[in-house]
Amino acid sequence: MKHLYVTVFVPATVIIPLATGLIQKSYKNRKLEIIYWYLLFGGVMDVLERLLGIRDINNLPLLHLYTMAELLLLGRFFQIIFDNSSIRRLIGVVMIGFLVFAIVDLSFIQSIYRFNSYPRSVAALIISGFCLLYFFKRGDSDDSKSWVKYPLNWITTGLLLYFGSSFFFFAFLDVLYEKASLKVNLFFGTVHATLVMVMYLLFTVGFLYAKNQR
Repeated sequence: MKHLYVTVFVPATVIIPLATGLIQKSYKNRKLEIIYWYLLFGGVMDVLERLLGIRDINNLPLLHLYTMAELLLLGRFFQIIFDNSSIRRLIGVVMIGFLVFAIVDLSFIQSIYRFNSYPRSVAALIISGFCLLYFFKRGDSDDSKSWVKYPLNWITTGLLLYFGSSFFFFAFLDVLYEKASLKVNLFFGTVHATLVMVMYLLFTVGFLYAKNQR
């Protein structure tokens, strides 16, 4: 039952923010369209990974590709929401640097057919850093509008919650698979999947609050 929760139920919940974004036309909002495409891309990749897995085909090369695309999409999201040109350039440099690192990793360090623990954990740190920078800049703002009415606050909270919590999971996943029991692996897999679902739900709230913002 827990296996179905992790492999079927939680991945399927991506439909919730996608349907909400479609109804609210979030894909037309310049600051949110990247998140919408990120969800759509993630959903498609997840289906492809499941299909390969069902056929006992190693699907980890897709995860290597997904990790690079994920960082580029979310990096672009933060480039758009920050007004400061220096921060935008810094994010661009980080994006390029990460892409080079991920290619070097799959070419010389970790096989493309193994879990890419180094790029996944580094990407989690980078995205968490972008989220913290967003909230730091937000705290300097004089805007008196209620926190909950800012769609970007919900989106960024979802990203920080998921990526901030997933760093150690990504970094030590190989060790868990090799050393821990099946029960322990299922426990951590369930926690990780739940964090994904919570991120999706927070994205949904963000899309709802963005209804009248274009």
